[in-house]
Amino acid sequence: MGYTHYWSLAAFTLHSEKPYKKALTECRKIIKASPVPLGNWKGEGKPKFNGEISINGYGKDMCESFILPEIPKGDFCKTNNQPYDVVVVACLCILQEQLGRNIQVRSDGDPDEWEEGRALASKVLGREIKIPQPVIDQINKYGWAARMYRKKHPEYEYTPLDDSHPDHMNENVPDYAKE
Repeated sequence: MGYTHYWSLAAFTLHSEKPYKKALTECRKIIKASPVPLGNWKGEGKPKFNGEISINGYGKDMCESFILPEIPKGDFCKTNNQPYDVVVVACLCILQEQLGRNIQVRSDGDPDEWEEGRALASKVLGREIKIPQPVIDQINKYGWAARMYRKKHPEYEYTPLDDSHPDHMNENVPDYAKE
């Protein structure tokens, strides 16, 4: 097991075809502007753009391929937090923005680990891109970490957990996080 991102899509319909194609176009822009070296699915050569998008890290900085086919499907990509993770995260932010309720993005990473990818997408596309809401909501299970993140990022909505939730019970709060 390693650091992985996951996405699942609702049934592909003609209604979601146009937003998905727009997301692919924007992901290509992000890939072309990548601050890190990228390879094809094998971690060699150049990223693939023949209808689908297929990238990986380059050389020793590769892990699993990130593939967005012409017809979308749910999938996952283990990056092991290699440098190309920033591009994968940027693309997943775009997919969430364009497809809305038709996609659910999750991650082994916390929202702070998504910040660099979100910033890359915003810079390349010239508009403010947000971290997917399901990734933000994941932080609720961490109690004190969630409160610290919310203070730093009031721009996001948060799905509150009930005070009786097990993650709020017997929580070991580090000294630096105490208010």
